[in-house]
Amino acid sequence: MHEMMLRILTEEAGKGNKPSSTFRAGSFALVAKEITAQFGVECHPSYVDNRMRTLRTMWSTIQTLRKKSGFGWDDNLKMITCDAKTYQEEVMAHRKHAKYLNKKIDFYDELAIVVGKDTAAGGFSKSYVDLENEPDNGDSAEFVADNVEEGVVEKGKNAVESSTTGSGISKSRKRGRAPSNADDSVLTNLFDQLKEIAVALKEINRGPVDYTALYNEIMAMMADGYSEDMLATAFDHLCENEKTARGFLAKNARLRKLWLDGFLFSQI
Repeated sequence: MHEMMLRILTEEAGKGNKPSSTFRAGSFALVAKEITAQFGVECHPSYVDNRMRTLRTMWSTIQTLRKKSGFGWDDNLKMITCDAKTYQEEVMAHRKHAKYLNKKIDFYDELAIVVGKDTAAGGFSKSYVDLENEPDNGDSAEFVADNVEEGVVEKGKNAVESSTTGSGISKSRKRGRAPSNADDSVLTNLFDQLKEIAVALKEINRGPVDYTALYNEIMAMMADGYSEDMLATAFDHLCENEKTARGFLAKNARLRKLWLDGFLFSQI
C-alpha cells in the first residue's frame, strides 16, 4: 500500500496535480480507489491524507538528520551515513532514528516529490527543500474512523433539514400538499437510527471498559479475514487508548471494519 501510494502520487505530481505543497483532492481519491481494488480493503481519501502526515514527519526527520553535525549523505545509495560513535549517541537519544541511519532510505526520490515542495514535471528531482514540520498527534486512524461515524450522523441531520426545508418550499408553491406516508416513514426511520446511535454512545461511556469483551470482539474479526497478529496489535492499541476503545465497542460491524482498516493502514 505504501509503495503504491508513493508511486501514484509521484505520477500525479508529474501530471501537474501538485501545484504547491499539497495535492489536488482527486489525487488522494485515485490512490484510495487503487488500494481498494488492489488489496480488497475499504480505503478512503481521508486515510491517504492521514498517511501523508506521517510521511511529512518522516521527511522532516530525514532532512534534519542530513544537516546535523557528524552525519553525511550518500546520494547514490540514498543513505544518511555516520560513524559508530555518532550512530550510538543518536540512537540513544532518539531510538526511532535508527531506521534512517546507515541504511538505504527506500523511495527517497518519491518522498522528495510527494512530501517535499518539488512539483516534478518529469523524472525524479535530485534536489530537496525542507518541509515545515507538521507533527503527527498519533490519533490519525481514530480521527478518520470517528469522522466517518460523525459523517453518518451529519448526513442524517442534513437530510432532515433538507426534507424540512424542501417541504416548506413545496408548501409555498403548492398549497394544501400533505406529506406522503413514504415521507413520514423515511423521517421516522431516520430519527430512530439517530436515537439508537445516541443511546449506544451514552451507554458505552458508563463504567470501566470490559477488556475481556473488547478482546473477544476484536478476535471475532478473524472471520473477516484479518490475521491474529494484526488484531492483537489493534487490541494493544485500544487498551492504551480507553476513549478509542469505547468508540470501537459502540460501532457496528461495518464501522469497526472501517476503523480497523484505517488503523492498519496507518501502521504501514
